[in-house]
Amino acid sequence: MQPFSRFLVYFLAVARHCSIRKAAEDLNIAGSAINRHILLGEQQLQTPLFERLPSGMRLTATGELLYGCAQRWVKDLDDLNRQIEDLKGIRHGQVDLLAPEALSRTFLPELVCRMKVSHPGVILNMTIRDNQSIPVALLAGKGDIALVLDPEDMRDLTVIARMSFPLGFICRPDHPLAKLPAIRLTQCAEYDMVVPEAPLALASVFTRLVDAGRVTPHVAARANNVQMIISLVTTGIGIGFLSYLDVMSEVRKGDLVFVPLLGPHVPHLTLALVHDRTRQLSRTTQVVENVIEEIMRLNMN
Repeated sequence: MQPFSRFLVYFLAVARHCSIRKAAEDLNIAGSAINRHILLGEQQLQTPLFERLPSGMRLTATGELLYGCAQRWVKDLDDLNRQIEDLKGIRHGQVDLLAPEALSRTFLPELVCRMKVSHPGVILNMTIRDNQSIPVALLAGKGDIALVLDPEDMRDLTVIARMSFPLGFICRPDHPLAKLPAIRLTQCAEYDMVVPEAPLALASVFTRLVDAGRVTPHVAARANNVQMIISLVTTGIGIGFLSYLDVMSEVRKGDLVFVPLLGPHVPHLTLALVHDRTRQLSRTTQVVENVIEEIMRLNMN
C-alpha cells in the first residue's frame, strides 16, 4: 500500500542517499524525473529542501523537518497495515525492536527462540543502538518497542515492565570468592581485578563505589568491553566487576560465578520495556511485549 505522492517517495529516497543519482538507481527512475519533482515540491513550498553541493544533496532545515514528518507518516502507515492484518486474522507480521548491546548475548537470543516456538510467523527486526540514543530513536518512529537500561527521561514513553539486575564480581568457579553468596568491596581488595573503563556505564559506578568505600583496588587490567572483561576473567587474570545481565549466559553454563556486591551505595541495573505513548501498538507487537515480560519474570525468580 503506497498512498504517498511521487514527490514524497522521491524526496525520501534523495534524503536517504544524499544523492539524486543513487536515489534514481534505487528506485529505477530517471534522475531527471526525480530532480523535476523535487524542484516542483520546493516551488510549491516556496523554500529549498536540499543544499546542492559538489559532494551531493544535503537537507536544509526545512528539509530536515519534512524528512522527520515523512518518516513518521511511513511508520504510521506501517502500523496501520499491521493492524489491518490483525483484523484479518493473519498470523504473521514484523516488529521492530530497539535494544542496547548488553542484551545481544543472552536476553535477545532467548527472546528470538521463544518467538520462534510460540509465533513462528512473526519476524523480529532487532536494531542494536547506544543505550542513550534508544528513547530518541523510538520517539522518531525507528522502532515499535524498545528495551532500555537505567532509563531517565520517560515523559513521552510508557514503561510496560521493569526488572533489576544486581552488580557484583565475576570469577572462575575455582576462585575463593565463588563459594560466597555475596561480598563487600573491602573483601575484594586483596584480589587482582579487571576494572571496567569508559564508555561502559559501570566504569563510573565502580569509581564511585571505590571512593565511597575508601578502597584501593588491585587493578590487573582495564577494559572498555564486556566481552573482554569476561575473557580476561575466564583466563584467570582476576575478578571482574559487571552486572548479572552481562554474564547470565556464562553463569548458567557454569563457566563463571557471579557474586553480588553488598553495601549501602551499591545500585542495581534496571532494564525497562517501553513504547511511545502516542502510538497504538498492533496485536503482533503486543505479543512480543508479552513474551519479553515473561522472560523478565522468569529472570527475576
